[in-house]
Amino acid sequence: MDNFFVPYTGKKPASVCINGHRLVILAHEKDMLEDDMELLGADRIKKVKLGSSDDEQEAFLGKIARQVDGGVVIAPSGVDLRDVLKNLESELPWLQ
Repeated sequence: MDNFFVPYTGKKPASVCINGHRLVILAHEKDMLEDDMELLGADRIKKVKLGSSDDEQEAFLGKIARQVDGGVVIAPSGVDLRDVLKNLESELPWLQ
């Protein structure tokens, strides 16, 4: 069972829009998100536990995606949030 940290604004996951893609950035380390909450538009970070099965994990991530009408990105460990965002900006195609 994995623990993740999810940025929230109010009662909904905080999302960013990159090249027209609405995304929620999750992380394994709280500090990664907490240090740059303003980049995500978040007012708090919430620790969540994903289920132990693939189906439970997929359902949880799908729920977050539906809440923001977007996608979910799990940031790699040991990478600065600013670098994750820059990489997404360079890799994601523009949506009109």
